[in-house]
Amino acid sequence: MTVEGPFGGDVLRRASRTTAALQLFAVLLLGGLVSIYFDITHRQGNLQDAVRENAMWSVYQLDREANELRRGLEASALSERFTLANLQDSALRYDIIYSRLTLLRQSKFEESFSLDNEVHQKLRQVQDIVASAQPTFDLIAGGSLPSDEALKTVTAKMKQLSSITGDLLIYTNSTTSIERAKGRLEIERLQRNAMIIIGLLVVSVVFLIVTLRRQLRGVQAAGVSLEEMARELTVSYQAAEAGNRAKSQFMATMGHEIRTPLNAILGMVELLELDRPPQDTLAKVRTIRRSGEALLDVINEILDFAKIEHGKLELEERSVDLQSLAESSAEMMRGRAVEAGNKVEIDLPHRWRARWVHSDPTRLRQVMLNLMSNAVKFTQGGTVTLRMRQLLRKDQIWLRVEVQDTGIGISEEGRDKLFRPFSQVDSSISRKYGGTGLGLTICKEIIDRFGGRIGVDSVPGFGSLFWFEIPVEQAEGVSLEPAQSSSPQSVSKRLKILVAEDNKINQQVILGYLKHLGQEVIIVDHGEAAVQRAREEQFDLILMDMQMPVMDGIEATRVLRAKDGPAPHTPIIALTANASDQDRKACEDAGMNGFQSKPITLAVLASLIERTVPEPRTVPEQENNSVMKETAANGGASAVDALTARRQEIEDILGPEAFQELLDAFFDDAIDVLSSLNEAMQHGRKENFDKLLHNLKGAASNVGLAELADFAQSLRQKEPTAADIAHLSETVLAARSALAA
Repeated sequence: MTVEGPFGGDVLRRASRTTAALQLFAVLLLGGLVSIYFDITHRQGNLQDAVRENAMWSVYQLDREANELRRGLEASALSERFTLANLQDSALRYDIIYSRLTLLRQSKFEESFSLDNEVHQKLRQVQDIVASAQPTFDLIAGGSLPSDEALKTVTAKMKQLSSITGDLLIYTNSTTSIERAKGRLEIERLQRNAMIIIGLLVVSVVFLIVTLRRQLRGVQAAGVSLEEMARELTVSYQAAEAGNRAKSQFMATMGHEIRTPLNAILGMVELLELDRPPQDTLAKVRTIRRSGEALLDVINEILDFAKIEHGKLELEERSVDLQSLAESSAEMMRGRAVEAGNKVEIDLPHRWRARWVHSDPTRLRQVMLNLMSNAVKFTQGGTVTLRMRQLLRKDQIWLRVEVQDTGIGISEEGRDKLFRPFSQVDSSISRKYGGTGLGLTICKEIIDRFGGRIGVDSVPGFGSLFWFEIPVEQAEGVSLEPAQSSSPQSVSKRLKILVAEDNKINQQVILGYLKHLGQEVIIVDHGEAAVQRAREEQFDLILMDMQMPVMDGIEATRVLRAKDGPAPHTPIIALTANASDQDRKACEDAGMNGFQSKPITLAVLASLIERTVPEPRTVPEQENNSVMKETAANGGASAVDALTARRQEIEDILGPEAFQELLDAFFDDAIDVLSSLNEAMQHGRKENFDKLLHNLKGAASNVGLAELADFAQSLRQKEPTAADIAHLSETVLAARSALAA
């Protein structure tokens, strides 16, 4: 397998090719530099030779013209024929000499021999002679014949000029030859030095190339070794991943298998306590219960830590009543605290900034229970206080929760060990108090997921204060987390409950709980039997196990919730030993109303029953009509009686005016709903009935018109007739008139 990435073999091979290309480029660059050097040296020598050749050629032409002028003047003097025509020819020669001398100066002849005084002196003599002869030749050029004396003087000067230019030509020629010889020697010296430098450069480049190739071979060998190591690591990683998956599956399976018998153990123990056994037996039973609860805590912590390790710890968001959450958490911990001789107190704000917030109540309660459990564990005969405060930071509400105890406290060294996996303050803690050392690690991970922070303040011997802060958002006041009943031994209603559970021991536990709570219970062994029983009878609540033979709880719920299913609206709660978020989501997707992990307790069952709103049973149409007539005849008086409690509740929070506005808005909306119902009845749009009746039922419940809400709900159980809609309209108008009076 080819290893990809920054350390893969392909990358190393590309680096090798790049290094070889750089070596070749270095050689070509060196060769180019040598070639350029020789070319520049050659061109410089040629340029110097050209300058000297130009200088010598100019001197030669000057000497030639001076000799021609001298010979012309001497010939005229010997023949004694100084005619104007002959003299004008000599004047032309003089002009040529004058121009040659000007060109010699413009060619920077003197700079070519800048260090030679002889050249400067002779050139100055030439310039003086030419300048002294200028008046005579200017006169000839003007058409006048100079005197014989002037001509003889000019002839003598030209003879002298010819001699000087000849000497200058000979001198420059010899000087140039000498300079050429010296230049050749200097060039040979420079070439020797250049060859030495080039040799050193070649040796350096060769050394560099050899070193690079040696390094390249080392890199290639390391790359091959790294590829092999990467292959081994990949195989090891895949094996570790497979091991982790197997471990997770094993932990989930073992968690389910352990929870199932543990549920039976704790359930039977709780039933034994309810039977009020002798005092010595009761003490033993309570020891069994405490041990079972401790074992359950260990299992839960290990499973949660496994989720954290795999990044599968997820948060859900829903509306939470913080006051109810605090009260229920404290109530759940109060029994354990009493056994340790402690008392639990709650310190809540007198005025909430936002009592209802969006958060995950399950994880919040888990953190609070863990902190309170630690506080109870390390406190004897003291007080554990659960405190909640709300802070405003940059227009953001932060919830601060504190758990303070009067226990043994924690030293500074011990505080540094907190919030670490499998860590205790000292080695004796786990032996004396028990625990896995994972609780605070899980708490920190949960708080981090909330985007908050957690910490502790403590003084040895004076107790500890554990706290956490998380950002929250205000939510509507709809209770999704009611407080646990402070007295789980009884409930205020009697329901008909269907329980689908395949484990016989669990059946006995749940049956014992529900019978103790005074409920009517039917138990079946699997999901198919639950579906069949739901077709035969109507139930107020269904408790459904997930894993069962024949048909599991998920499939059974889908059948019950189907369009023509026998229980489309009956509350279904999952009771299962599977406690993962995936299981919770699977239950919700199937249509279940809630999710409760095992082991189940009496308090939890009591809370479930108290939260369940029984679905109105289907009654004959004649009974419906009599009810509607009675309601209309009474002028809505019963609606006024049922409205009293709701009115008081709303007025306490929002004020009398707000409640009246809410009531007026309800009747306005109710008139619109009735109009839509009549229109749907006329046009045969029966599919709109359920939605409209559902809206009317929910609105009536919201303002406390319970009878009207029940009547609307009863119409949803069948196909309403025109008479039903008319009676419903009469009921609404009667209630409105009664309340207006």
